[in-house]
Amino acid sequence: MKFTYPAICHYEDGGYWCEFPDLEGCFSQGDSEREIVENAHDALEGFLISVLENGKKISKPSKITDLNVKGKDFLTYVTCDIEGIGKSVRKNVTLPAWLDRLAEKASINFSQTLQESLMQKLGLY
Repeated sequence: MKFTYPAICHYEDGGYWCEFPDLEGCFSQGDSEREIVENAHDALEGFLISVLENGKKISKPSKITDLNVKGKDFLTYVTCDIEGIGKSVRKNVTLPAWLDRLAEKASINFSQTLQESLMQKLGLY
């Protein structure tokens, strides 16, 4: 499952630190613009997995155009995909044959759809 959040990267004392305005407590740092964005990806991934494993709800991302920066600070979007992280389990499901045919014809990814539906049903996203 992919997530994209805006990040504010701050320039301070010759290096950078990054915060996610929508995710309280999610920060990162780096020595260059490139490094801070790479490290922000890792921070976002770890933060989201931790929140979900604890059964908490993930905040919706803000629009980057609603955020402001000054000086050498900059805004960026950070994306991560947590679908392949951690252990996976196999589940068998039963559904009507007609629904299976329609979904297959539409090239629906059953695993992804189930994950998204469970997250929504559990109020996690």
